Amino acid sequence: MNNPGQYLKNIRKELGLGVKAVYTKTGVGDSTIRRIEEGVTKCPPAPQLKALANFYGINLIELYKAYGYLDEADINCKNNCFKNIEFLSDDATSHIQGLINLLTEKRTLK
Repeated sequence: MNNPGQYLKNIRKELGLGVKAVYTKTGVGDSTIRRIEEGVTKCPPAPQLKALANFYGINLIELYKAYGYLDEADINCKNNCFKNIEFLSDDATSHIQGLINLLTEKRTLK
C-alpha cells in the first residue's frame, strides 16, 4: 500500500460514501478524513485508523503497517511465540486464548 490515504479515499468512494456519512458512522471528523485521504496527515492517530478500517471492512494490520505503526517484526512476533499458529482456525485460536486467559487468571489469584 504505497499511498494509504488514497487507498482509504478509493474505498470510501467505492462504497458510495461522502466524508460526512463516514463521520456519522465512525466519529472521525470529516475534515480529519479529508486530511488523511489527501496525505496532509502523515501519521493519523491509531484509533481513527481503527475506526475507519472497521467501518470499511479492510485489514487494520495492513493499514497500521502502511502508516508505520507496525512492521514485519511486530507481526512475526506472534508467529515466533507459537509455531504453526497460522494453521489453526479462528475458533481453535479463540479456544486456546481462552485457556491461556484461564491459566493466567488462576496464576494471578494465587
